[in-house]
Amino acid sequence: MKQSAMSPLQARTVVQQCSQAKVKVRPALDGADAQWVEIEQGMVVFVCFFHGASEDVAPRRLMSIKIFRRDGGHTVSLLELPGSVLFIHQESLLGEALPRRRMQMRGGCELWRGAQLFSGLASACRELMAGSAKCRTVGVKVEQGVYGEKQEMVLSSVEPTTLLLEF
Repeated sequence: MKQSAMSPLQARTVVQQCSQAKVKVRPALDGADAQWVEIEQGMVVFVCFFHGASEDVAPRRLMSIKIFRRDGGHTVSLLELPGSVLFIHQESLLGEALPRRRMQMRGGCELWRGAQLFSGLASACRELMAGSAKCRTVGVKVEQGVYGEKQEMVLSSVEPTTLLLEF
């Protein structure tokens, strides 16, 4: 999805279809096991926010994109499937290629603001799922990693559909 010339880019996402995914949200410390959040069938959304982004970063569009192929060839959205979603902050999506194969991260919002937007996006998607009887019946969920931190993750995908979406 391309932004119109009139509205500034608010977020860039890479959406990866998955059969299972998990991200470590707390490392093993002082004898305690590491803590992971995980989902089954659904999608992993790697996301970064640009300076000036607002709370309405388009959760409805994200949740209604038809990327899951069904038997018979037609595609359905996450809400129609139904499936779960895992949000992971990915600052490198701000990257711009420079000469000599270098990357520069440019245009991102402040860390505190990005954390607010990240949490708000996950909450808005939870509300959309809570409003779907199909999602409630199956027990799908919305999980999220820790904003602004390096995170270990594991992702399995039978049909690796990947999309770059900008809002």
